[in-house]
Amino acid sequence: MLVLLGSAGNISMAATPAYQLHWQHDFSAAEQAKLSQWLAFSSQATLNQLGPYPFEMQLYLYRRPGNEPVPWANTWREHSQQIHFYVAPQFNKAQFIADWTAYHEMAHLALPYLGRRHAWFAEGFASYMQYQIMQQAGLIDSAASHISTKFAVQRKHYLQQHSMADTAALLLSQRRFAAGYWGGAQFFVVAERLLQQQGKAPLNQQIQRYQQCCRLQDTNLQQVIRSLDSVSDSTVFSQLLQQFNQLPAAQFLQLYQL
Repeated sequence: MLVLLGSAGNISMAATPAYQLHWQHDFSAAEQAKLSQWLAFSSQATLNQLGPYPFEMQLYLYRRPGNEPVPWANTWREHSQQIHFYVAPQFNKAQFIADWTAYHEMAHLALPYLGRRHAWFAEGFASYMQYQIMQQAGLIDSAASHISTKFAVQRKHYLQQHSMADTAALLLSQRRFAAGYWGGAQFFVVAERLLQQQGKAPLNQQIQRYQQCCRLQDTNLQQVIRSLDSVSDSTVFSQLLQQFNQLPAAQFLQLYQL
């Protein structure tokens, strides 16, 4: 086990993220150095946007053949806040840093596990935030453009009378992950817009506040929504969730011109 604290690259350091690396397969010294630098950069970029988290992340690394740097990754929450990365170490450090997976999985840990029923919310959040983190770190020019492009491909699935939440949940149950993820991400696109319209701090700052007050206390979606309303001194999140659950998806898209 190797304990690492810190960051790599030229991103600014708001604070130092705390995490442990667990090498589950054999990696050469050069591979360990490269992967350590990638995860240091990724954790610092995530912390700058969403943290600091009130816990230590446990990061597990496995070898896996693939045609991309991280063919698979997932989070586990049972005993600690874990991310399991299955990596193809032939890729170079720049290719790992440019990959979205670490930012997505680390963003998941900003919220508690919400269960399968609300996977659309959790995956929508992580999908939305991965590009916010990458933009802040200087890896992409426009998070909004990336998110809009991703949803444009999936928008046709939401032109119906079922709600946004129900449609996204159904798509995920059918393993149509991109459609479910980017539909869920529209909740946060609209939340960001409403916060701005009401003169509130942006979503990432609300999540930073959430880490300090409520992250270790909340255990379900309703608690998360109440906490986000509280930290933002608004009803943005509860009212938006009601619309996401109740309005026909086509009407929701029209209402917010998505």
